[in-house]
Amino acid sequence: MNAQLLFRRAAMALVLVSVAAFSASERNGWILVVGGLLAVAAGSFTHGPRGRALPPWVVRLGVIAAIGWGAAQFAQRPSPEEAPRVVGGVVLAAMLLKLWDRKQPSDWRQVIALSIVLVVASALVSGDFLVGVLVIGYAMALVATTMLYQLHAGAERAAEDRSKVALRPGALPPMEAPHGASPVRHLRRLSVVAMALGVALSALVFLLFPRDSALGGGQQSARTSGFRADISLWRSGRISLSSRVAMTVQLLDPRGAAGELTLPLRMRGAVLEQYFPGAAQWRGDPSRSGDRLYQGDGTGAFQWFATEARNERSNVWTQVVEMRSLASDRVFSAWMPLAIACDESRSFVIDSRTAELSEAASGIVGKPRSYSIRMQAYPSPRIAKAVVGAAMPEPEVDFPVPEVRTIAERIVAEHPDAEIPTAEDIAREPEQRWIRNRRLANLFTEHLSGERFRYSTDLSEFRRRGGEDPIVLFLDRYRFGHCEYFASALVALCRSMGAEARVVTGYMTTEYDSVTDRYVFRESGAHAWAEVRTGEWQWGTFDPSPMDELLAIQRANRTWMDSFRWILDPVEFMWNSRFASFDSRSQAELGDRVATGAKSASAWFTERAGELVERANRWFLLGPAGALWLALVGVTALIAVAAAWVVARRARRASDELGARGQGLAARLALGRDARFYLDALDALARAGMAKPAGRTPGLHADALRASHPEAGEAFADVVRRFYAVRYAGIVPSRADRADADAAVSRLRAALARGYTST
Repeated sequence: MNAQLLFRRAAMALVLVSVAAFSASERNGWILVVGGLLAVAAGSFTHGPRGRALPPWVVRLGVIAAIGWGAAQFAQRPSPEEAPRVVGGVVLAAMLLKLWDRKQPSDWRQVIALSIVLVVASALVSGDFLVGVLVIGYAMALVATTMLYQLHAGAERAAEDRSKVALRPGALPPMEAPHGASPVRHLRRLSVVAMALGVALSALVFLLFPRDSALGGGQQSARTSGFRADISLWRSGRISLSSRVAMTVQLLDPRGAAGELTLPLRMRGAVLEQYFPGAAQWRGDPSRSGDRLYQGDGTGAFQWFATEARNERSNVWTQVVEMRSLASDRVFSAWMPLAIACDESRSFVIDSRTAELSEAASGIVGKPRSYSIRMQAYPSPRIAKAVVGAAMPEPEVDFPVPEVRTIAERIVAEHPDAEIPTAEDIAREPEQRWIRNRRLANLFTEHLSGERFRYSTDLSEFRRRGGEDPIVLFLDRYRFGHCEYFASALVALCRSMGAEARVVTGYMTTEYDSVTDRYVFRESGAHAWAEVRTGEWQWGTFDPSPMDELLAIQRANRTWMDSFRWILDPVEFMWNSRFASFDSRSQAELGDRVATGAKSASAWFTERAGELVERANRWFLLGPAGALWLALVGVTALIAVAAAWVVARRARRASDELGARGQGLAARLALGRDARFYLDALDALARAGMAKPAGRTPGLHADALRASHPEAGEAFADVVRRFYAVRYAGIVPSRADRADADAAVSRLRAALARGYTST
């Protein structure tokens, strides 16, 4: 077994897996191609016959350049989401450069440490299923590689020590690694046990330490699904442009027929009403005091949110949602929800302020896989009031950034023909309030979607300037951004002029699969738009994002591989639902489910045992005495099983310790009985710290004991002579021979108890 060669191969495998994980997290196959080729070439050249490597100063200069590049990248995009990507890029460059250097054991240790950092950075960047599989595989391989590294480093140190004590070069024979099947077999067993323990420990850590801080709305980050349950405008990274399918939706008209709309279909996920200028964040109302809970029965029947909604027959549509890669506790709905149905016994909550739906704790691990919603696009005031269950609360109308008011007044002044109702008009006719809101929203939407503004998913050039708010910078200076900036600007302009408005995040698509009659929502379809109050119970949808540019970007990111992504969709959903989104709520639900299952299993076994005893009594007519007899039979069976286990253990020890491998069970048991004294002697030596090595014969071990412990060595030599007579001469010991052998073992124990007497 060449430990050095095995270690180099294992270390190279770790490097390639770490590069693959980072490539998968970045969704860039060229990273794997280029990085893998450079790593393999480094292994071939530096450990080839000529041993070519880069000079140390080149490696150091390259690492310094990589660190400088990373600092420049982070300065352009200073956000926590970009930090793992930058660190991963720097570490990848440093690791590849280190592979081209001449490596001592300490250098290999640095390469392995860099690969660990690269894998951790990949896991922080993305929670995709492929990244998770690579991380798990890397963790398992790391255990075996660490063990091989210890062998490699030990061999290198031993060779160095031998060269130091040699009188002249070549005075000592070369050190050889052990050969044969036994060392390889032992190393393989130890590696398997270590990897199993590593997996068990990882599972325990996974269950005990859920990932709460990284989750929002059931999602880890924008790179997981594109959907966010809140908005941070200083998040300067790229928006997810993945073409992976997040969910599919079948839209059924009031007659139950599936069809396609002429306009884009939007799915509401979260409604954000509160803006915090200091953090530049939009968040939902955390109080939600008027929420109402609905428990599904798991039969797929609709749970109606109001009696009036159940009786409604006009313009009631149905959407059937099937999650693909997306796993979220948010329930997505195109319009005002009237009822919900699910095939699992899950609980759902409806927000009385915004009519947004989400899943509540239901004791089921994971997120909803599919559900159906009855809904109306333009509900009457009577239906809207019945669904939310209370009077419509007055939302906030002011905006906490005064500069936005100045910009809004300037925009209105540029369009004198807009005919915006004044306060006097509203005082005379209160309904003019809703007309004013609608006209302001249309005016600001037209302004934002015009030629002055540009849609872009890359905000690397969107820099902070002093204490200016990002919405002001977007409106007055940069005038480029993605949908979150357009929606935020529209809501800010409306509210600064007294019109009630709020930001909505969810998904939008125009992609329709005519074969399955389903809308396809991709991760790149995650979108933000605005809702403006246009009536006492009505909220109109306004989307200022340039629609043509937005749809063109989504279409440009589709590839021929998208046709095959459906194969992994169920696996992706399970991964995101049960692993990537495992938070404290999922942990509690898992604990409740395990406790309930344990109680149910205990009750089931107790019931089955009672039925079995009752059936036996009826069949055999045993009565109370018969039950006692069955209990005795059960105890006897347990004793028989224990005895069989003891016999099997003795037979196995006879095979391992007495060299009886390959003999029949009866022969092994007979040998174990006749040579029992020898096994007792081995146990005594092991307890005294003088166990016989596996590769040493009994006679040689007796000679070794004589050198350090003459009395114990002589006693063990007597035991060995008697063992050889039984094992190899075929002598069956008599009762007297057994007594003499036991006496020899007793002398050995007494000698070991008196301690060492060597001279």
